[in-house]
Amino acid sequence: MKKTLLALGLATLCTTASAAEIVNTTGLQQGLDLSTQDGNFSYDLNLDQQTPDEAWTFNAAGTGSAVMMFEYAGFANSNIMGIYDLDSGAKLELFSGAADAGSKVYLNLNGDTFTTALFDNNFNFMGQNSADFGGSTAFGFYLDIPHGNTFYSQAALNGDHDNNGEADDHLATFQGNGQEFLDSNGDGNYFQFNDDNFILAWEDLKFDSSDKDYSDMVVMVTSFVPVTEPGTIVLFGLGLAGLGMARKSQKKA
Repeated sequence: MKKTLLALGLATLCTTASAAEIVNTTGLQQGLDLSTQDGNFSYDLNLDQQTPDEAWTFNAAGTGSAVMMFEYAGFANSNIMGIYDLDSGAKLELFSGAADAGSKVYLNLNGDTFTTALFDNNFNFMGQNSADFGGSTAFGFYLDIPHGNTFYSQAALNGDHDNNGEADDHLATFQGNGQEFLDSNGDGNYFQFNDDNFILAWEDLKFDSSDKDYSDMVVMVTSFVPVTEPGTIVLFGLGLAGLGMARKSQKKA
């Protein structure tokens, strides 16, 4: 029983911390190189990913922003990215299919309500959206593509699996380390890519028909931080509690 409970807890924790497997790195590497001041984005795209990256929150007083860096995808004019409530699944759109490189969205939390303000690459106001997440300050990211497919930062929700039965991760994430200077919106101005910045890189096709290049939508987010999922904490905690119960049973025996 102890081994089973420990395995459950560790397996749950490891699943949350898993990274995406980028098979074809050419497009993503090229896009990031073009955004880097010295023309060389120095991260190893498979080994230097941020984990965990399934659940997020603000790291400041209820506000953050996201910039569309580039989209190398046939669905570029249709893909929609946003955030969703981890409990109810309620969604809030950040970037519509009409958004292009350089578009920027500000996300604000006031009470229970998340509100966005979207601007195009010339900083013209394009509209706003809002959603009530029931008081939760944690959320995930999602990508809607044509034909009704949706991919989530929580890999278990994506509905496709590799040959080992592990849920496929459609989001690769990179955290700034202060060593790179990036132009995230293509305006020719570079800023330090620090630990307050994350790059979110998406694969927009199910793995049985994709090239796994993760360059289909690439977004820079600022003032968001990944957090351990509440569900993972609960399951892992149950595993530890079970181990405690097992030890007590052994002592009584």
